[in-house]
Amino acid sequence: MSSNQVRRRSGLLRSMRAAIAPSAKTAMRKGGLYSALRKVQPTGYVAILRYHAICAHDVGYADPSICISPAAFEEHVSYLARNYAVLPLTIVADALREGKPLPPNAVVITFDDGYADNLAAARVLHKHGCSATFYITTGCMTDGEPFWPAETPALIDAITRPFVELREGSLHVELAIGTPEQRQAAVRRLAKVFKSHPIPVRESLRQQLRAAAKNPSVASPMLTWDQIREMRDLHMIIGAHTVTHPNLPSAGLAAAAAEIEGSRVRLEKEMGEPITMFSYPNGGAERYFTPELQKIVMRAGYTAAVTSRNGFASAASDPFGLERVQVAERLDDLLFALEVERFAFRPRPRTTDTGEPSVPAKTDDTAGRG
Repeated sequence: MSSNQVRRRSGLLRSMRAAIAPSAKTAMRKGGLYSALRKVQPTGYVAILRYHAICAHDVGYADPSICISPAAFEEHVSYLARNYAVLPLTIVADALREGKPLPPNAVVITFDDGYADNLAAARVLHKHGCSATFYITTGCMTDGEPFWPAETPALIDAITRPFVELREGSLHVELAIGTPEQRQAAVRRLAKVFKSHPIPVRESLRQQLRAAAKNPSVASPMLTWDQIREMRDLHMIIGAHTVTHPNLPSAGLAAAAAEIEGSRVRLEKEMGEPITMFSYPNGGAERYFTPELQKIVMRAGYTAAVTSRNGFASAASDPFGLERVQVAERLDDLLFALEVERFAFRPRPRTTDTGEPSVPAKTDDTAGRG
């Protein structure tokens, strides 16, 4: 699928969501439309749901667009457990790759990044008899380096001047941060800058930002290794999400390989078991995975990898480029995605039959970072 086709697909998705009022979606659920669709025309696709942080939308350590409140998440899990076949990703990935049948209306739950609030989410899942895959940014847990997507807004807020300049080589970044709106814009701009340059450039700019903020102590919002092991003991699947959450194409193949392989090695050391699931970080409008990177993921020993491309997965999907469904706060919005959008956004077929992974030259996803 070309980048223009992907953009048209994304635009259609946004138009569909905007055109249906929240009250209409609620009426569809209460009127039994979604239940009828599941019974009359059950889907043979798999909805791999993409979560991040389970917290209030104003916590500060995670962008509001990736936050789902604890009450809403409990409602999601309770409904999914009663009405769908909630399956572990390892089982689904093997079945898709081997062409084996899956139960109708299959759903997989996944989390990116490794926020500490994911432990409570794991306990909710366990209570309802469900499992999920949690992708961990291994170098940024509480004993590691600060997680840059969470640290950046904290540093910007700590700078008392209305303006800050960052330089690295020929790169010159000027940021106005005198108002709340300017600070929000500065965080978004820095995210783009960090994703579009190699890791050493990102780290140099981060050091300058810390100095401008007078090196404040920023509390880590990430999991501890003991918490991750507790999640594993609750029958959650632990997957890798790189070491430091870079944009892998911008990092260069050597650095990307170190990030991909290093996260698996650290997880296997900490968990004492094979790690086979991987998630590409930084989904969004920027290009964040390539065929070359997919080959590195395969060679590193993973058996499947998920993306942030909004869509449903099937046997036609590339096992190293699996689509996921963007979640929403309201249960009725999530159900609209599962029961209505599936008719418009069918799985994308593989573009080759050689056994090699393939992805579009550029992705343009409907949601922010992963």
